[in-house]
Amino acid sequence: MDLSCTAATTRPRTPMESIDLGFALARTWFLPLWACWWAAAAPVALVTLVFLNQHPGLWLPALWWFKPAFEALPLYWLSRAFFGERLPLRVAVRRLPRALPRRLWPQLLWRRIGLTRSFSMPVTLLEAPRGAARRERLRVLGTGAAGWLTIICVHLESVLWLGGLLGLAFLLPEGLPGLDLEAALLAEHSAPYWIANLLMLLAISVMAPFYVAAGFALYLGRRTRLEAWDLELEFRRARSARGGPNRRSALALALVLGPCVLVTPPEPAQARTPAEAREAIDAVLAEPDFGSTREERVWVFVGENEETPGPREPDAWLPTELITGIATVIKWAVLLAAAVLATWLGLRILQEYQHPFRRPRSATTAPKGEANPDTTKIPSLVARDLAARARHSLDAGDARGALALLYQGLIIRLRGDGARLPDSATESDCLAAATDIASQAELDWIRRLVRLWQTVAYAHRDVDTAALGALLDTLPQPLAVGAAVGTARG
Repeated sequence: MDLSCTAATTRPRTPMESIDLGFALARTWFLPLWACWWAAAAPVALVTLVFLNQHPGLWLPALWWFKPAFEALPLYWLSRAFFGERLPLRVAVRRLPRALPRRLWPQLLWRRIGLTRSFSMPVTLLEAPRGAARRERLRVLGTGAAGWLTIICVHLESVLWLGGLLGLAFLLPEGLPGLDLEAALLAEHSAPYWIANLLMLLAISVMAPFYVAAGFALYLGRRTRLEAWDLELEFRRARSARGGPNRRSALALALVLGPCVLVTPPEPAQARTPAEAREAIDAVLAEPDFGSTREERVWVFVGENEETPGPREPDAWLPTELITGIATVIKWAVLLAAAVLATWLGLRILQEYQHPFRRPRSATTAPKGEANPDTTKIPSLVARDLAARARHSLDAGDARGALALLYQGLIIRLRGDGARLPDSATESDCLAAATDIASQAELDWIRRLVRLWQTVAYAHRDVDTAALGALLDTLPQPLAVGAAVGTARG
């Protein structure tokens, strides 16, 4: 795969932006994708028509159930075309056995009713994981936008189908035979019923390129965000622009685009005694929100009830049979949707609690035996204590430790002033938090400290002892007050 030959700009996108990109790709390559879909669907439609010509009510549901097999060839063609390889239709048709998944029957059984099929099909067809590896891969890549994409596309298919039916029924010129809506919906062996089935199949085929392309774009968006394809392209362009590898330019680019992860040593939490806990609980229970009551007065009619009129007979002009048929269709559609939803919820609950005795570990939970630092209870130090500790480390030859001591003291001080900085905060997050808290002189000092820290941590250069000494000499008094710093490692 050559990321530099993609049909669209490679950058991290939100799920909605990825869906919009997929729809744009479908509009651009609609005819090839539509032809690939019909190349896979037409043979199955003809074969099933031979066996179900006396049961037209089963023909369309059978084709609908085989949609995952029809979407494999458009996805195969799109995955090549997006990276610069646009296959002719005859070549794509010859590669249909290669485009289908190795095991097609799971896609036509329990995975058929999944709402995220548009997103899971690229993983199944292009990466071909199986079993637990597939579930783990989908869990890492997963996005909830795929379910909404399926719901939206189903509604668009219904709009196209109903638009075609109403157009044939009401918009044909006078003198031409119109479409009987009642026969199209209820008369199973009539010509209008077959026309309605063909219109539905046409609507499904029109939406298929958009559905496949949007799911593929969601898949690319998640891989770009997780695997940093955009950063890889920037490194390649920087290398090509200089005519070859250049260590200095690569290091400079790494300083601009590299991830900045800050980990601060946690401080032990202070547990409450049972008596203090009981006092806190009693204080909460004493609030008005707990155990309060109120009285409300309402007007209630206590007179005699008037005689309820009987059911009104429907007017003769109303198509009662058509209304009854539509109501029956809606009833069974609602029941089918409820059954599908209950099945989906059961599968999700089964996957979520397949290990009931193992609690997932939150990203914000500290490791076992440690606790998040509580900066509001850290004792204060004066500026000369922080400077003296850092100066002692510098004189002892541990310049990196002295720099880390200053940087960790800055983080703890910012937290003590109310800044919300998680353990994964970057240097940019720290500067943004300091902008709202520190004065201009303190902010200039913080910027110098951050710049020196980035040079040492990410460019792997030796500490500039002269710059570090200047930082120690100009350490602002407010930055050290309230900062409790433990032992720092370089």
